[in-house]
Amino acid sequence: MQNQYHSQIRLIRKIIKSWNLIPGAPLDEFDPLAHKLLKHLSERADRTKIRTVIASDLVVRYGFFNHEIDAESFANQIMDWWYD
Repeated sequence: MQNQYHSQIRLIRKIIKSWNLIPGAPLDEFDPLAHKLLKHLSERADRTKIRTVIASDLVVRYGFFNHEIDAESFANQIMDWWYD
């Protein structure tokens, strides 16, 4: 079970890294968000909840403005990966 979790975190990291939010950031820069997303996904969160988590975390924790992020697209990518 732990190996599956670590594998899922690695995959979420890659998805988040592909958003290029902070160019040159270390791969684990967004680990708090990755762990939060995986928790919500495992609890069967819907697309709206995932979008809200992404938007909230990127604004509150990382200091982005809402107009700088595409939380809808990001949530779609995460949900597509999760249900693939």
